[in-house]
Amino acid sequence: MRREHTTRRSLYYEKKNVMCRRQISLSAMRLHAGIRLIAGVVLGLVGFANMFFALFPKPTWDILLGAWPTDIHHGVQKLIVVIGFFLVMLSYGLMRGKRQAWCITLLLLIVSAILRVLSGGFVITTIMITALVILLFTLSRAFRAKSDPPSLWRGYLALLTGLGIVTLYTLGGFVVLYQQFETFFDRFGFEDVLFRLLTNAHSLHLAPSTQAFVFGHALPMLCLSAVFYGVALILRPVAAVLLPNEQERQQAARITRRYGTNSISYFALGQEKSYFFSSSGMAFISYVLEGNVAVVAGDPIGSEEEVRLVIQKFIAFCYEQGWTTVFWQVRDALVETYCQHGLHVMKIGEDAIIFTRTFTLAGKAMANVRTSAKRAEKEGMRIVFSHGRVQDAEHLAQMGQISRAWLANKGGTEKGFSMGHFAVHSNDELIYALAVDDAGEVQAFATFVPIYGRQGWGLDLMRRVEQNPPGTMELLLTRSIEYVKERGAGMVSLGLAPLSNINQTDETLLESSIDFLTHRFGDPSKNQSLCNFKKKFQPCWESRYLVFSHTLTLPKAGWALYHAHQRDASLLVALYHMLRAWRERHQRAGKGIADLAHDTGRSVPGGVSI
Repeated sequence: MRREHTTRRSLYYEKKNVMCRRQISLSAMRLHAGIRLIAGVVLGLVGFANMFFALFPKPTWDILLGAWPTDIHHGVQKLIVVIGFFLVMLSYGLMRGKRQAWCITLLLLIVSAILRVLSGGFVITTIMITALVILLFTLSRAFRAKSDPPSLWRGYLALLTGLGIVTLYTLGGFVVLYQQFETFFDRFGFEDVLFRLLTNAHSLHLAPSTQAFVFGHALPMLCLSAVFYGVALILRPVAAVLLPNEQERQQAARITRRYGTNSISYFALGQEKSYFFSSSGMAFISYVLEGNVAVVAGDPIGSEEEVRLVIQKFIAFCYEQGWTTVFWQVRDALVETYCQHGLHVMKIGEDAIIFTRTFTLAGKAMANVRTSAKRAEKEGMRIVFSHGRVQDAEHLAQMGQISRAWLANKGGTEKGFSMGHFAVHSNDELIYALAVDDAGEVQAFATFVPIYGRQGWGLDLMRRVEQNPPGTMELLLTRSIEYVKERGAGMVSLGLAPLSNINQTDETLLESSIDFLTHRFGDPSKNQSLCNFKKKFQPCWESRYLVFSHTLTLPKAGWALYHAHQRDASLLVALYHMLRAWRERHQRAGKGIADLAHDTGRSVPGGVSI
């Protein structure tokens, strides 16, 4: 009894220590985030101060330690303005804790302090900049994030931001120095003055001792700096710095084939995925980076102990990088672990699981499926199976036609991330099930992906022609389940039923928002129809969740999730689909009201016509 009591006590204290360490870790991450934010804001203010330093005359009063007794050349002041521009551009990187931004910032601040001395700037300003350098150096541990991989949109954003800052600086400079430029505005006009300043053509002969002189000579340098900065980011090669090498891919494949229990674990091995491994290399997280959002496909894959460790390590890594984190379709088993690490959990639907050992068409519950399947067989439908690529060229061509028509009807394109897509050259691990009629025409087909860790299969694509014999889809799924059962499969996943609430958990407005943003299942009526179709097969329901960093990040996480599934999507396309769906719903609602009004207003014997 004493030994059992001691064991319980030690387990209690061990659990308590783990919780304390997690709380300390979360507190440290929040502290670093606060330091980064304050440092970024201060750096931005210093940058703007440098840019506007040359626009204002020096006060004649001798407060705040006065000014340095040197002023060697106006060219130094132009450099201060340009450095201010780059400090403003670097402030966002500093807010996100980027190591490279931190290093460049320290260098530019040191140069800025030296130039302040050479230009006769205020002593107190130089002391403040020096203090900021010392402070940033002391807090170096908060700035260890690696740079994000290059991308075109970041380059264009940097170009537009830089030009926007220069434009505001130009307008502000003209307003502040209006009296010094007034005669030139009256003589040449605003556009011509701006053109002369930018091109240095037909000089305006500004007096060297004025702020207008420094402003006029700094403006072209600012414009060139903004353009070169943006163009350099646009043109630099988009290096695949996050993509794994062949050895890492092989290691991920070995782990997945042993521990991949999620219905979408197969897609963790996609070519577009990046991997984050545990310290031992025996567990990993598969994700794609959308902007600064790490979108994870399913749960981490590995042994239970390793998975919990890699979650903690990955969250800390993303926090350090300044990334938002979102996990898509996680299972119940790890929900508590995510919550312990400060993440938020939201139910998005339920996975329909059929255990082949107990699956049968007998009984009252399966009468609908049994009758529908027999009806399709009487119509001449038969199911043909193929591992990997379909060998019959005619069938393959017909499947391509079905896919193109299906996509056109849906108004979209092939998706990815946690969904497969139809391809002529298929993976050998997939199973294709084709519903073929007496004439040899493919009426529908389905694809199944392996769920390695549960010795099962997951339904991926399920497409059909617009008009096919009743019961075709029931026959297709029934024979497919029986087929994999004969080959040793223990379970079959019919996939996520989005926003289905079979287990009667709370449903929120946020769930509907995420459902639209992912754009996987846009029409609520079709969602319900899909759920009802899966219910026919009497599955067990397993809840699936979305895990995200913070409620305020949901819109950004939702867009990243949508874009991860539909790579060629744009915000305009998403808005178009949203408006079209909204219009169709209102048209259906209006038609229903009109029909109701017509039926109500119809004359009946002994009644009054409305």
